[in-house]
Amino acid sequence: MQLSPAHEAARAAAARLPALQASLDLLDAGAGQARIDICDALDVVLVSIPIAEGVGTLNTELFQIALTVPIESQIATGGTADHAVIYDNTNAVWAEGVTVSDEAGSGEIKLATTALQAGAFCRLTSAVFQG
Repeated sequence: MQLSPAHEAARAAAARLPALQASLDLLDAGAGQARIDICDALDVVLVSIPIAEGVGTLNTELFQIALTVPIESQIATGGTADHAVIYDNTNAVWAEGVTVSDEAGSGEIKLATTALQAGAFCRLTSAVFQG
């Protein structure tokens, strides 16, 4: 059987939603707490931002996971935010190489500023992951 392009597209779209829900469930399941580590270009963790239970929502029309924001945490090491690593509640890597930018940029994670000062607070203003 050979499927039409429209049929193939419909099947692919239908499979995306359960996959996205499974991804969201990994962040919001288990006894531990998920977190986002914001790193500089040398992979030094500048700040770890815990993600509370009820972490976010699934946008079924846009096929996106959107974390509930704002969330913030105190910065351990000063530097320039470059990328992020996200860990699930079991401390396993959920995603790495996550793009980070300021609010005007195009990062998957947006911060109030990417210039982080030790002792200050890092505020995550947007976190949207396309699925």
